[in-house]
Amino acid sequence: MGKQYKQLGLKERSEIQEGLDRGDSFRAIGRLIGRSASTVSREVRENRTVRSFKPRKAACRDRSWCKRAGVCGDCVREGAFCSGCDARDCRDECAAYARQASCDRLNAAPWVCNGCRKNRYGRNRANRYVYDAGAAQKASDARRSESRKGIDMDPARAEIALSHIKDGESRGLSPYEISVLYADVVGVSQPTIYRWTEAGYGGLENIELERKVGFKPRRKKAERRPTSHSRKRSHAEFERLPEEARAARTELDSAIGRNADAQAVLTLYNLPCHVQLGLLAKAHDCASVKKALGGVKSAMPERMFAKWMRVGLTDNGDEFADEDGIGEILGEEVVCGELDVRLYYCDPRQSQQKGGCEKNRTEIRQLLEKGAFVFDELVPADMAVLMSHANSNPRASLGGKSPIQMLRFVYGDEDAQDMLDAFGIREVGRDDLMLKPEILDIERAKRGEPPLTRLK
Repeated sequence: MGKQYKQLGLKERSEIQEGLDRGDSFRAIGRLIGRSASTVSREVRENRTVRSFKPRKAACRDRSWCKRAGVCGDCVREGAFCSGCDARDCRDECAAYARQASCDRLNAAPWVCNGCRKNRYGRNRANRYVYDAGAAQKASDARRSESRKGIDMDPARAEIALSHIKDGESRGLSPYEISVLYADVVGVSQPTIYRWTEAGYGGLENIELERKVGFKPRRKKAERRPTSHSRKRSHAEFERLPEEARAARTELDSAIGRNADAQAVLTLYNLPCHVQLGLLAKAHDCASVKKALGGVKSAMPERMFAKWMRVGLTDNGDEFADEDGIGEILGEEVVCGELDVRLYYCDPRQSQQKGGCEKNRTEIRQLLEKGAFVFDELVPADMAVLMSHANSNPRASLGGKSPIQMLRFVYGDEDAQDMLDAFGIREVGRDDLMLKPEILDIERAKRGEPPLTRLK
């Protein structure tokens, strides 16, 4: 296989400029940078720029021998030759003014004035060219950027691709998810879909990309006193666990709606497969969280629950204050006189220590935007729909696989299916996948239930 072609960079262009200033030939410069002489010649000719000059003081072609005087009529230097006067612009006054002709040496190599020994005699003349590495790099970057505009695809195929992209974005799918799910139809990468959307091709709009236009900023709340927990459950103790145990953790958190809502959503994010469960808690308090966790334990097969909740990591919210009660639900027991700890807490105000749960909770917030719904109207069937769609979309962190697919791979088909059946979760196909709140109303209509109340 031959040597792969590579674009000239700023370093090579700087060496070309230095070589021209020294008066080196194109062949000598090419040997220095490892390029052919023709490449150097083409680079100089394509990216040379006009030398800057002051038009008013640019020499007339006949300046050296011009003997005209009194051209202006009201000459301020009576008796002096006009060629030596800078008080007025000759171009506006003299009918005989002739533009300076270009240098014949610029019509052949080296194409520029760099390194010319006569350069100092024509520093303020028009029609002169110079090679500048910085300007050449900017010109090259601009051409490459311009070449990437538009759609480099057959018009008929582009129309089909744009229609699938528009349909996917209207259902709340991200560009990455569209590029993976419809790779056989769209056939372009995630950055290309972002670029097409930014350019507005085929009616695409940035407003359909929720994460691109940004979320509504959260109001700053007063700091709460962190919930105290024993040292055995600190994040420092969690860090002392074997790497295998830390990598198998499940992160716990909760999502709330309006302040007036009683119900909250308990989220359980399993790091090995990226599946995130969303379970209704009757209230945003510790008793409701323990009851919801107890429901998970009774619904999930015992063997699967032991794997899923091998290690739990949560924050210092009041709803997780009963550490021993929650730990008991997770399966903690005394072994050889010591407690087999399974529940650990992040440090106060360090939610990034369970960043997987924080990041993946945005999948739930796409369907249950904060402040937009009445959480008290939610029923378990709504949560089954939410979990089905939020865990069926492909993730870049999983190599294009969905969390449900990874669940089957990590825990086995039988245990995974038992768990999915326990919570009414199903894997959603690409044409039915929707990550917008409308999916909850669509499924509620199928069940004969009224739509959720929209607050905004």
